[in-house]
Amino acid sequence: MADGTTPMVALTPQGFVPRLRGRLALTFMAITVAACLVAAALLISHAADERHAIEHRAQEAAKALSFGFDQEVAAVNYLLKGLSKSPALLSGDIKAFYDQLRATPVPEGSWLVLNDLERQVANTLRPFGSPLPRHVDFPNYQEQLDRIRDRRWSVSGRMLAPLKGRIVVALSLRLDGPDRRMSGHLSIALAEARLGTILDDQAVPVAWVKGLYDRKFQPIVADRDGHKGSDLPVPAALASRLADAGPDNTVTGTVEATDDRGVPVLVAFRRSGATNWTTIVSVPQADLNAPITAALWRMAGPAALLLLAGGIAAWFTARQVEQPLRTLSDQVSGAKRQVNELSGQLLALQEDERQRIARELHDSTAQHLVAANLGLAGLEGVVSQIPAARKALAEVENLQSEALRELRVFTYLLHPPNLAKDGLQATLRDFAEGFAGRTGLVARIRIPEEVDETPADLQRAILRVVQEALTNVHRHAGASRVSVDARIRSGRLVIRIRDNGHGMAGPDRPTGPIRLGVGIAGMRARLEQFGGDLRIRSGYSGTSVVAVVPITVAGRALSQARRMLDPWLPSATRLDGEAPS
Repeated sequence: MADGTTPMVALTPQGFVPRLRGRLALTFMAITVAACLVAAALLISHAADERHAIEHRAQEAAKALSFGFDQEVAAVNYLLKGLSKSPALLSGDIKAFYDQLRATPVPEGSWLVLNDLERQVANTLRPFGSPLPRHVDFPNYQEQLDRIRDRRWSVSGRMLAPLKGRIVVALSLRLDGPDRRMSGHLSIALAEARLGTILDDQAVPVAWVKGLYDRKFQPIVADRDGHKGSDLPVPAALASRLADAGPDNTVTGTVEATDDRGVPVLVAFRRSGATNWTTIVSVPQADLNAPITAALWRMAGPAALLLLAGGIAAWFTARQVEQPLRTLSDQVSGAKRQVNELSGQLLALQEDERQRIARELHDSTAQHLVAANLGLAGLEGVVSQIPAARKALAEVENLQSEALRELRVFTYLLHPPNLAKDGLQATLRDFAEGFAGRTGLVARIRIPEEVDETPADLQRAILRVVQEALTNVHRHAGASRVSVDARIRSGRLVIRIRDNGHGMAGPDRPTGPIRLGVGIAGMRARLEQFGGDLRIRSGYSGTSVVAVVPITVAGRALSQARRMLDPWLPSATRLDGEAPS
């Protein structure tokens, strides 16, 4: 310029904005591509983990089924051993032994058979003295007889019971004469329906197949899409895999195969060395690969849309600042929903596990104790002339009876009452009264009808809190009386369980702070899901457990719940330690 100054080029807003938007578009698209790559890697990794989890679930289901059948066989074996010591059998009084067999509790649909080396001698399906089949009427009878002679007990393959007309398996125990040579065998026939019940204990998705096969891979019972039968063949690849396995070896694993419908499947299996039975859980490959397929589809569409939206979004960056925040809020809400759903699933799994354990204790362990009692009964005549032995036998019988009583108490505590059918008031009352009847405690129950109007999930949580509290009273308190009171006040449900036991700081507890067990932690966690709280007071006159849950506005301040509890709680200093569980 004429004045000697250097000219400067002014960058107008009209020129700056397009450049800024272009750079923003390129930056946003670069970030989008990087995010897509990271998301793809995470999705594929997560999908691979889900696929592995499905495979692991199938393996665990096959193992659980195998263990269930092994336990059934073991329980029946103990029963047969107890019966083999019967004085009636040892003295040759077959009619008396037949009457004992008829009076013996056996699994549903099962029956007992006494055999000599030629034929059936007594069968609880028929009156004593009725014509019974000979062993030659059964195929492969000589192989089965030799197996019993060599192993002293045996589990048969699938066979058709002539007197029943159904597919069964027989568990047999060798019987010896005075010369210690085999004189016959005692058998129990397990029907397909009983084995199907064990199969039902292990829940799997609808499209999966679960089954039980004998040592020759003949189907004993299988379940596909809820339909049970004994005509579902074992996949050929599995039979080839186990062809060289030793008869007494336990083998687990998976094998890829094609089922009888031509569908590619992954077969998880366990071959038991105790029974030579093989349990399988078959998963369609489509289900197994579904997580990866879904991940690929989830990546393809969103990635294309994100790349297209990257250029457009830069033009509206200034106006859309709130959009990422809204998206983040939605993601947080979705995560919270997922956490709540997962918590519900975990509690449902716990409910199923309690029921399964209760059934196993009742169907398996209780049978063991009954069989043991039968065995002890067989010893009475032997030790009747020996005072010391007779006294020891009486003590063992008393211990057995006490163990059976304790087992029945805990199976009752584990098994949930029918809450959905009867409502919370009737369920709590029936459970507390049943608990008192089984434990010998004097119980007082006061439950208002209004509790049945609370949400179903809350009712289930309250029921579990009461069950856990009563379990602790039975296990730890040493009480003679217990009370269960409920009331609804100021929009809150309050449940109090109080006993007259020795308290948590009893003379048998070592000095030091009381430590928290998992039971009370679980009670507190259940209540916190509904914005509730758990408080405990304990002294030498007993323990009081109080649960309070808001039933109108979820998540009310915990201090309000505590203020409501004050009229109920004793004036003693609050116990900051923890209770046993």
